[in-house]
Amino acid sequence: MLFAATAGARDVLDLGLSRDDFIAGEVPRGWSLRRWSPSAWSGDARWVKVDGEAAVRLSSKGALTFLEKTVDIDLRRYPRVRWQWRVENILENTDERTKEGDDHPIRLFFVFEPDEDKQSLWFRVKRFLYLDLRHGHPFGGRFIEYLWSSHLAAGTVIDDPGKPWQKLMVIEGGARRLGQWLSYERNLYADFKALYQEEPRRLIFIGILNDTDQTGQQATSYVRDLRFLRAADVP
Repeated sequence: MLFAATAGARDVLDLGLSRDDFIAGEVPRGWSLRRWSPSAWSGDARWVKVDGEAAVRLSSKGALTFLEKTVDIDLRRYPRVRWQWRVENILENTDERTKEGDDHPIRLFFVFEPDEDKQSLWFRVKRFLYLDLRHGHPFGGRFIEYLWSSHLAAGTVIDDPGKPWQKLMVIEGGARRLGQWLSYERNLYADFKALYQEEPRRLIFIGILNDTDQTGQQATSYVRDLRFLRAADVP
C-alpha cells in the first residue's frame, strides 16, 4: 500500500501504527509481513494489548520478522521521525558488526530512492528480474537503520555487515532498559546528511524488523506510534 506525503499541509504523517489503529490479532493495516526462516511460522507481528495498552508485538525464533510499508516521503518537508518501542530481551554472545552476529531485537529500516543514473545497465536488468521483487522496493538506494543493540552503546554507528556502504545507528543498547516503553525522536534528514555527506532522495520504504535468523536465538519486542513530523519552516 502506497503512502503519499503530499496531501495538504499536515503537521504529522501517521503511518498506521498509532494506538487508535489497534485491531486485535491483526497485522497493522497498510503494512505487509514477511518472515524469512526455515519455518514460516517462527516469526510474527500483530496488534496485541500489553499491560492493557495497544502495541504491535514482533517476535522471532531463528527467523527474520519483517513488517514493511511502501511510502513516498520528502524528508525536507517531514524530516523528523518519532516512535515508541519496548524490548523484552537482548541476544547473547553476538557481535553485530559481523554477518554471523547481525541480529537485533528491533530495528527501524528506512530505504531511500535509488539514483538510477548511477546504476549500470546490468544492475538495472537484475533489479527488473529479481532484486526489486525480492527486497520489496526499488533496490540500490541508500538506507539508514535505527536499532536496539544487544551489546553496543547508544550513539554507535556501524557499517551494515552485508552492505558496508550502508549505515546502522544504535539508538538504544544493552539490557538496562528492557521491559520499558521508550520514546524517541530523530531528525532523519539530518542523520542522513551526517552519515553520507549528501542530500537524501525520497524515502520510499520503511521496515520494522525483529531479527534472529543468524544466531538462532529468540526475541520479543513491541512498537507503536511511528510518525513523521513536518518541518517548522515548511508552509
